[in-house]
Amino acid sequence: AAGYASVRATLNELLDCIPLLVRNLEHSQQQHAAVVEAVLDRDAEAAREMMREHCGGTAALLRGFLA
Repeated sequence: AAGYASVRATLNELLDCIPLLVRNLEHSQQQHAAVVEAVLDRDAEAAREMMREHCGGTAALLRGFLA
């Protein structure tokens, strides 16, 4: 649990570096909705792919802001 808390704290610090731009928030919300829909549809592969896409995009965005 301590390892999870540490990773979560680090992630939150990085997410706080992202400016709150409407287009970013809308895009993120669309991705979250797609993940929820896939989970509710019991489509594990679609949910997994959406999470990969979302996490990859968020990582790229963070790298861009931190560069």
